[in-house]
Amino acid sequence: MGDIPRTLGEIALWDSVIDVDTPIKEIEAIVLNRIDLPGFVVTKGSKIVGLLSRKQFVAILSRQFAREVLSKGKASNLFNFDIIDTSPLIFTAATGIPEAFHKSISRPFLFSYEPVIVIDYDGPKVLSLDLLMHSQSELLQETLRHQERLVLEEKEISSQLRQAMVDLEETRDRLLRSEESLESQVLIRTEQLEQVNKDILNQQKQIQDDLEVARTLQQSILPAAFPENKYYKCHAFMRAARMIGGDFYDAYEVGENQFGFVVGDISGKGVPAALFMILVKTILQEYASRYLSPAECIERLNNQLLLRNPLSLFVTLIYGVLDTQTGVFTFCNGGHSMPLILRHNGRIETLSNKPSPLVGLLGRAKYENISIKLAQDDRILLITDGVTECFNDSNEAFGEDRLLSLLKSLDSKTAIENLIKKIVIELDLFSNGILASDDITALALHYQKEPVLEKDSNIEINPGQIKILH
Repeated sequence: MGDIPRTLGEIALWDSVIDVDTPIKEIEAIVLNRIDLPGFVVTKGSKIVGLLSRKQFVAILSRQFAREVLSKGKASNLFNFDIIDTSPLIFTAATGIPEAFHKSISRPFLFSYEPVIVIDYDGPKVLSLDLLMHSQSELLQETLRHQERLVLEEKEISSQLRQAMVDLEETRDRLLRSEESLESQVLIRTEQLEQVNKDILNQQKQIQDDLEVARTLQQSILPAAFPENKYYKCHAFMRAARMIGGDFYDAYEVGENQFGFVVGDISGKGVPAALFMILVKTILQEYASRYLSPAECIERLNNQLLLRNPLSLFVTLIYGVLDTQTGVFTFCNGGHSMPLILRHNGRIETLSNKPSPLVGLLGRAKYENISIKLAQDDRILLITDGVTECFNDSNEAFGEDRLLSLLKSLDSKTAIENLIKKIVIELDLFSNGILASDDITALALHYQKEPVLEKDSNIEINPGQIKILH
């Protein structure tokens, strides 16, 4: 499968080891001269005692007080500032790239992007997570390319098999007078063909099994159940266009009587989009847990993605927070389609506000909150463009008009589970067996409480500009 590296020993590693007695001035000089250096292995004698990342070292020296204290000191003084990771992740050079990647991103959020240590044949080395992520992506993409080559080989072998059968028939005609010889030739050729077919089936099964495991892991990342609360119900559906995809949804409790919901669509398809989805989901959940507003969460997510996005991917998403007491749904739209609001009286609305920028694409992008008032039994529908851009055998898209007509036809009391199910059924009937070109995701939220707004409530900082569709 080519020269793609499979173990950490095959990746370019940094030979950057310092002792606890190394002067800090010398460390700073190395950092200034080697701008790509991710960090240092810190040793005491021959024993590894920690890992000093470039980011942490530069950050501490940027503080005037710390610089004055440390400028004449040694590396051992850095332990007092808690910037040396004394329990770093350590691998051997023989460790496989997938195993190292999984363990690295499974670390706590504050350390998930820090470098790791690799014990090579000539001593400890430093590996940056950017390079590890890039190597993992190359490995997975090479696997997919290998699958495509096998499919082409299968077609070629099938063609050869058909030609072989033709040749066999011609041989039988020529050997009619020698039945014993003919039977011998048929037996040999049949055994050969059976072995070829067996080898092809085994290869296909292995590839299919690997992709099925990846699909199962991705599905397990999506929430199987939503945070329980008697004042709302939520239901969601996601189906990847390929075995694995880049769409996702999530939900979590972010405060008292406040619940966050997100639907996102990663640019691209397949393995790269799935990996980037995990990164987006993890960072957004971390910021949501800090009780930040949707706009603050997405602005910080955008800044983080610009720092750790070697494949230059981006994401469109909506992240909103429902206050179950007031019925106010406050959200931020990062380049996504606007929510559909299904009122309890049968009216269907959306918003005419301009979405904020795509996420992970532009530096210094500004994001804003938009608020919607919900009455009892109002519902919100969030979708990705895979719904409206589902195509049939005439290359015709399902479109927003068909979706609106479908929603009009449903009773305002239709359960959200049946609402999602009806959308999926209509998309399948419309496409008539044509493979989807994009992932399909939908999330429906049903508010079930009579809202209570205090007189001095100022929760609607930026009320949405309602646009009536029906």
